[in-house]
Amino acid sequence: MTRRAQVEPRVGIFWLLDGKLIADSTPVSDAEPYADGMTHPRSHIEQWAELQRTGQVPDIVEYEEPPRGRVSYYPQRDEFVLYADPCILAKKRLVRQIMVALNLPEKRTTTSKDSHYRCVRCLRRFEFDSN
Repeated sequence: MTRRAQVEPRVGIFWLLDGKLIADSTPVSDAEPYADGMTHPRSHIEQWAELQRTGQVPDIVEYEEPPRGRVSYYPQRDEFVLYADPCILAKKRLVRQIMVALNLPEKRTTTSKDSHYRCVRCLRRFEFDSN
């Protein structure tokens, strides 16, 4: 890996499994266009399957069960957005750990909830609150 790739901000996907951050990322210069942003080429589904295949995560846990999220880059705004499960966003230290792992610039990174990223626990809470 070149020095530039080591310090370049990255886009990617991540999970929090048993208190451990699991991430897969790509330098923003290698990101793929998606709508008005740039994103990581692999999906949560395909990366989780690979992690299961290599024994890095349990076979009995589905990709959407643990808290998860994604970082995308929006070139028109020159901004990174860290989309994540509320369980992750509530932990400022964990958000900081993700930002460091992906070399995200503090002043150009925002966080956001996203309906795609809600773990089993949050979905149960949402269902309970809706009734």
